[in-house]
Amino acid sequence: MHIVMSNEKRYRWRETLQGISMTPAQCRAARGLVELSQAELAAASRVGISTVRNFEAGRSVPVENNLLAIKGALEARGVQFIPENGGGAGVRLAKPSGVPRATPDEMEASATEVRSRAASAADEAMSDMDATKQEKAERRGALTGEPAMVEKARDKGRPRK
Repeated sequence: MHIVMSNEKRYRWRETLQGISMTPAQCRAARGLVELSQAELAAASRVGISTVRNFEAGRSVPVENNLLAIKGALEARGVQFIPENGGGAGVRLAKPSGVPRATPDEMEASATEVRSRAASAADEAMSDMDATKQEKAERRGALTGEPAMVEKARDKGRPRK
């Protein structure tokens, strides 16, 4: 026996069964609040763009892990999902925490700066060390997480002592 179920019933069934509360309309609205395209949301959620398109159009309900990934990506950008409570389901942006958030580019630049400072500190600490260049490179790599190949590339432009 095959049971035919409307998408609206399917959403309610999944919501009840799995505790997930996000409708296609909420997804579209949330995406608009944080100014993401469907492709950007799909990439951030690590799901296919067709998953986002079909869900927002009401053509299908994603499997649980994909629905959670989509909802999680939106929540990570500050979206709060408001459940149906008599006044209608909705979305809103959370109040900023007062702590400025870094962009991915700023975080990468910061990580690069930290790695560079760690490498410089390791070089300085090992300057008086009685060890071969290879041993120093290995020790530096262990301290900074930088592979010895990067050290070789750095040395290409340095004058020999």
